[in-house]
Amino acid sequence: METAAEQQVTKTIDYFQEIWPTLKVWGINLLVTLLILIIGLYLIKAVMKALDKAARQANADVTLAKFMHSFVNIALYILLIFIVAGQLGINTASILAVLGTAGLAIAMSLKDSLSHFAGGILILFLRPFKVGDYIICSEGEGTIQEIGLVYTRVLTKDNKGLTIPNGKLAGISVTNASRMTERRLDITVGVSYDADLKKAKEIIGNVYRECPYFVPSMDLQVFVEELASSSVDLGACGYVNGPDYLSARRYVMENIKLQFDAAGIEIPFPQVVVHQAEAPLS
Repeated sequence: METAAEQQVTKTIDYFQEIWPTLKVWGINLLVTLLILIIGLYLIKAVMKALDKAARQANADVTLAKFMHSFVNIALYILLIFIVAGQLGINTASILAVLGTAGLAIAMSLKDSLSHFAGGILILFLRPFKVGDYIICSEGEGTIQEIGLVYTRVLTKDNKGLTIPNGKLAGISVTNASRMTERRLDITVGVSYDADLKKAKEIIGNVYRECPYFVPSMDLQVFVEELASSSVDLGACGYVNGPDYLSARRYVMENIKLQFDAAGIEIPFPQVVVHQAEAPLS
């Protein structure tokens, strides 16, 4: 007769013999899953290194390269998670359903931020402007400092930081003043009807040509813009280096005034003449 202890040992051995095939399958499956995970992590690192190297060789925009790095990295990790889950026998369809429901709830609560995110993607791929460009829009104007996925940061003329949501930038008209290397400088100056027009036009043309930012290879025009009520308005347009536009405008306006004063050419200004009626004799 077997003792109680022997019977317990026998039952335990029988139990392990029954579950051994299942444990064997699970063990092999676990080892395969671990192998897939290790190989997957190695492949992700290799792909990301290759992607970064290709971006550097193609001289891709830094902001776009960073976005593509983050996007591809996240997508590869999500793919690896689903492969591992499938290997472990987890129902990936239910995971997708949960993620879909959660994603819809998040999208509804963050719809404004998502619109700015979508605007950032449009800006990054269509590239209406890049870092370093000077833009003008209804939200403000200045030099682009950073193009993020949600906001674009602009440095204004008076050295202030302006943050503009990408959703707004993608939906409004934006003037890129740095698209071309040269920028046309237009001015209008009024002179007296008694002034020597030829002399005044000659002075304006010379000021443009003497400007250190002037581009002499491009067209320069000086002309009569309008015969106004109290002045003859002279217009001029010439091209200057784009990054030096503001400095060029200040130089031209100041030197036109100085040289007009030296030549005795009057720049008229509105005047009001008051006539006082004499009191009637009593």
